[in-house]
Amino acid sequence: MSIRAILRRWPPSPLSRSLATYASAPEKPCSSITPPYAALLDNLAKVRKRLNRPLTLAEKILYSHLYDPENGIGSGGIQRGTTYLQLQPERVAMQDASAQ
Repeated sequence: MSIRAILRRWPPSPLSRSLATYASAPEKPCSSITPPYAALLDNLAKVRKRLNRPLTLAEKILYSHLYDPENGIGSGGIQRGTTYLQLQPERVAMQDASAQ
């Protein structure tokens, strides 16, 4: 078909489909994929109250996922390299589907 023939038919009629169109997808509830922000902020508030110092971003992420934020820190605080943390993450990222 020549370019002139294509231009004579331009614009295409509403009934013809030349490009892919958006297909309506069913609505998916986001509650299953939204993290529990209220619980994470509550954990972080308990840790901040206990440590009474500014926290780094890495500490905020780790401490907000503590299993028991009131007792998980201990009386001496968290010592890098010696203290074991009991974390309760929402999701973990693996290298591949078999988690190798």
